[in-house]
Amino acid sequence: MIESTREKTLRMGLIGLCVLIVLGGLFYSSSQVTVPERSVHAEVLSAGGEDRNPVIAVAKMVQDQPVLVIYEIDKRNQYYFKVLHSVSLKKSVKELGVTKDKSGIWAQVDQGQWILFSPSLDVLEERKKSPSSMISSQQSFEYDEHDQLLDISLRERKDPIRVKVSDGEGVPAEVHSLSEDRSLWLVVLPEDMLLAQGR
Repeated sequence: MIESTREKTLRMGLIGLCVLIVLGGLFYSSSQVTVPERSVHAEVLSAGGEDRNPVIAVAKMVQDQPVLVIYEIDKRNQYYFKVLHSVSLKKSVKELGVTKDKSGIWAQVDQGQWILFSPSLDVLEERKKSPSSMISSQQSFEYDEHDQLLDISLRERKDPIRVKVSDGEGVPAEVHSLSEDRSLWLVVLPEDMLLAQGR
C-alpha cells in the first residue's frame, strides 16, 4: 500500500505530538522532585584539649523554629551539651562558617544573605554576598554505608582516620574534629548530630 503525502504528514505530526507530550511529562516530573534541605549545620569554635571542653555552633530546627545555638560539650559529664547562648532566627540556615580568627559565626539564611554573629550571638553585620573571611571546620571524608565507617582524610596524616558510625539515621553530611588530638568527632546527619571516637 502506498502512503499519500497527506497520510505521511499526518503520521509525522502524530509522532511529533507524542514526542512533545512525553518530553513535557518528563520535564514536569523532574521539576517536581525536590531535595530536602538539611536542617542541621555545625562549626567548631574551639577544639577540646586535656583540660578544655570543645565549643561548637549549631544551626538547627527546634519545634519548627530555626535556631542558632552555642554549645560547650562537657567531656567530664558524659559529653553533656551545655547551652552557652542561643538565638531564634527568622529563616533556616543554609550554610554555616566561622571567621578566620574564630571571633564570629557566619550564617547564610537566604540566597545571598549572610549574617555575622558574635560568640554571644549578637548580630554584628549583614551582607549580600559570601564573606571572604569565612572558614569551616569540616573535614573531607568518605562513608562506607555497608560497614557504617567514615574514612576521614587529613593533610597532616597519610592514613585516614576511621570512625564507626552506629546510628542509622542517614548518611553523614558533615564531620568535624572536636579535639586537638583528633580522637573525638562530631558527625552531622541530615536531621541530627552524634559524637564518635576516632581510631
